[in-house]
Amino acid sequence: MDKLSATFIGHSTTLIEIGGSFFLTDPVLGSSIPARSRLVPPGMSLDSLPPITAVLVSHAHYDHLDAPTLMQLDKGIPIITPPRAALGVGGLSGRKIIELAYWQSIELEGVTISAVPARHFGGRYLADSLLRPAAGFVVQKSGRAAYFAGDTAYFEGFAEIGRRFDIDLALLPIGAYRPRWLMFASHMGPEQAVKAFEDLGAGYLIPIHWGAFKLSLEPLAEPVALLRQIASEKGLGGRVVILAPGKSWSLEK
Repeated sequence: MDKLSATFIGHSTTLIEIGGSFFLTDPVLGSSIPARSRLVPPGMSLDSLPPITAVLVSHAHYDHLDAPTLMQLDKGIPIITPPRAALGVGGLSGRKIIELAYWQSIELEGVTISAVPARHFGGRYLADSLLRPAAGFVVQKSGRAAYFAGDTAYFEGFAEIGRRFDIDLALLPIGAYRPRWLMFASHMGPEQAVKAFEDLGAGYLIPIHWGAFKLSLEPLAEPVALLRQIASEKGLGGRVVILAPGKSWSLEK
């Protein structure tokens, strides 16, 4: 089987390598987003990235679809999104936007990219939340598969994704969950992420959506600490891989 690797750059930005092709997820590499400053620098710079096959953008929120970062990438790199995610976003005119509805797929460089459901509101603004869906993506090649969930609450769809794909690596969000009464419908905490991981039947879990921006009430370090505790209690320590920004994990041939 081909090599599969992931480098955690920060927040929901990761670099996935599968069979020699590279996919950049939700790239946010600046020092701030609207109303939020970055608290931890990204683990890679734009200049240090390898040639990118495609960018995967899960939805239109500013901490996931960052136009200033996307504008600095080569114009020839396709940006794969759910329907209407990039609609009207300034600076993206002339870019190759490929929209995939749930369960639709496209092949690039021998890699199959499939959009999968997410439970999250995808709007750029509050008024357009019903217009723009959110999605996750599965990338597959030569028997390897990585699932990037983007941003999502826990939902029964994880089990269906696990039935349709044999997932080696799940990149699952663990941050922005307090207060729970407000956040439960759009974000997972560590406990829900582990349940999603089990539903997926995936081999390994790398947590995303933590550490870079203060988006909710929990302390910045709490999601990772809780994930370590839960993974240990469930005997999943070897399968839950927590990466500092800039660090990589790989599953060799």
